[in-house]
Amino acid sequence: MAAEQNKKRTDSAVKRADLAEDRRMRNKSRKSAIATYMKKVVKMAESVTKSQALDEQQVSQLESYVSDAYGAIDKAVSKGTLHANTADRRKARVAKYKRQALIAAGLYAPQPEQPGYYFYTRMQARKAAAAPAAN
Repeated sequence: MAAEQNKKRTDSAVKRADLAEDRRMRNKSRKSAIATYMKKVVKMAESVTKSQALDEQQVSQLESYVSDAYGAIDKAVSKGTLHANTADRRKARVAKYKRQALIAAGLYAPQPEQPGYYFYTRMQARKAAAAPAAN
């Protein structure tokens, strides 16, 4: 059935269809890699946020995942797989999770006008509520 359809098309149309399929698979692979990197960042950030004992290795691993995600996103934009605004949105999402993890770890304290300040105040209130219960 497929062979009959290809016979009816011109050679150039068949070549373009093959190229389009190759590009589609390559773009799908890039987008899947970006999603995987973002999931790794989210998972690591949540583990850093929830853990009581901070491990410096966890923070360095998180920063490594963020770097990998940024690289994959930037490469996808340069190759035309992602639109620049989509890439900016995804990078902002990754940065938000990193910022929340650093706040929870006590390595970053934002100013009131900076992003993440509301999360910072919630974390401080949670720590203050947990401190008297420990005593």
